[in-house]
Amino acid sequence: MVDENRLQESIDRTEITNVVSKSIITRDSGMWDQLAECYHSEAEFTSSWWKGKPSDFIKVASEKLKASRAEGGEQKHMTSNHWIVINGDRATAECDLILFLRRPINGVELDFATWSRRLHLMAKENGDWKIWRRFAIYERDRMDPVDPTVSPDKYYDAEALSKFPKQIRYHLWRNQVKGSAPVKDLCIKGTEQEKIVRGEARKWIEGK
Repeated sequence: MVDENRLQESIDRTEITNVVSKSIITRDSGMWDQLAECYHSEAEFTSSWWKGKPSDFIKVASEKLKASRAEGGEQKHMTSNHWIVINGDRATAECDLILFLRRPINGVELDFATWSRRLHLMAKENGDWKIWRRFAIYERDRMDPVDPTVSPDKYYDAEALSKFPKQIRYHLWRNQVKGSAPVKDLCIKGTEQEKIVRGEARKWIEGK
């Protein structure tokens, strides 16, 4: 005998995972209309350089991606370990994420990798699962020259890097150089801001 509740939960998990994956692939690919489809009409989200509505983010991010590609840059967000909790028409969807990104800075091609945890608060709208809130909880990063023979003094700016949190200083420095300052409530693993974010997620899934 089929357990209808378990069957529906399985369907919901598949749909939620698909929405999260779609939001990442379309963002990296510059498929902005499809990215917009992933978000709730009242959605907001936070990253290392953005806090606000997805519609406004798309306007800014589309220009940034265009500029990045014009100078040979590229990026890819890779996700794994999806964990989904469902309570009626609400859910939380958490996953590990690594951002791989290549950008030229001061004439040197650099590869960046940033580890984080993505936390999505999901809600049903018109019968479909959508992202209502999205948080990025940053963990660590690294930076390497594409050409390993390049001397560090060609690209490494210790003074500029020292201004950022050590966990993701390369990530934030790169963004700053390319015109994107860090958000004020940047969320880093183990900080008070992570407690705030996870508190919001608990209230959401409990229906508060």
